[in-house]
Amino acid sequence: MEQTTMDLSKGFGSFNGGSLPDNMVLSKGMGSYDMRDSIASDMGWTEKSFSLNMRKALTTTLSTYSAGTLPTLIPVYVDPEIIDLTRRATPLVELIPRVTNYGKTADYNQISAIATAQALAEDASLTEQNDTYVRRSVSIKYLYSIGRVTGQMFSASKQYLSSGGYVDALSLEVKNKTIALKRLEEAMILLGDSQTAWTEPVNSTSIVAANSYDGLWNLISNANSCNLGGSSSYRTDLAGAALGIANIRTAIRTARTAGGEPNLIVTDYATYDTIKSLIQDQLRYVSTTSIAWGITTVSFEGIPIIASRFLSTTAGAGSGVPADARSLFVLDTNVIEMRVLQDVSYEELAKTNDSVKFMLKCYEALVVKAPQFNHVIIDIGA
Repeated sequence: MEQTTMDLSKGFGSFNGGSLPDNMVLSKGMGSYDMRDSIASDMGWTEKSFSLNMRKALTTTLSTYSAGTLPTLIPVYVDPEIIDLTRRATPLVELIPRVTNYGKTADYNQISAIATAQALAEDASLTEQNDTYVRRSVSIKYLYSIGRVTGQMFSASKQYLSSGGYVDALSLEVKNKTIALKRLEEAMILLGDSQTAWTEPVNSTSIVAANSYDGLWNLISNANSCNLGGSSSYRTDLAGAALGIANIRTAIRTARTAGGEPNLIVTDYATYDTIKSLIQDQLRYVSTTSIAWGITTVSFEGIPIIASRFLSTTAGAGSGVPADARSLFVLDTNVIEMRVLQDVSYEELAKTNDSVKFMLKCYEALVVKAPQFNHVIIDIGA
């Protein structure tokens, strides 16, 4: 039997990049082999319009996706990498020592006064000197992040996971909720307030005071009257004035004079840039140093400076605090601890519908054992 052939190089020249081979057999006589109906069906053509559509060049601009023609035939390959547009580093979560805590309160003692030794005459009567101790107690607080993935999401994404490692919905949800928990922790380390509701800076969510522990600002300055040893003497209010080298040196000296050994400065990004300019203009050099986790940063007189995205970059205008105006923290991390009753853990919740629901939880509280070893500069102007 003679083979019936067609030259498809012209008719299908623009289809599939012209990849149909020349002299491809479309049909054999006597009905034993016919590809025309199959091609028409695959292309969404009716039998009547088959010959007409064969002559029409197909392009990627024929219609929109919703029209259901050619663009629908082009597969979409989604990049598995998901870019976090809300990214905020949380360095203090790791730079502050995490210490195991027993019980629902973090309790510690301070020596507030050591009596002076005496110079006595020969065989004088001996009287003991009494020192003064203070017991401090901070309540552990409970942080949660809850997520859920439906059964439909598991089923719909299964094929993608098996074919090349696209997004694992549960892993992604756990990752995001972990990030959310750490961001709340970072914000609470700096701005937490146990006396008045405060706003975390990532999503401007109000945090109930009774459920929050106090952050560095309140523990050091006692701004919210938490009465854990802080004092207004351990802060400098610039009242909207610009920051100078002398202000930084005074803050460091004040902490050192009180007994501290400051080893970290934390500030907002605007003040961070100001400090670099001050160092360059007045000291004629910019010193850098490496701290934990491979962080390389600018240092001031041997003390590393890091910038936090959780501190406001708005210039102070006379009444600012770290939550709404530029600020700088001079810290002695040797007396700062995150007391941890339960570190971050994953736990699935009761299954009440077609989904996997889980929580991440952490029980902890921030402790500054010697607030006077630290200092805060607030309301920094432009």
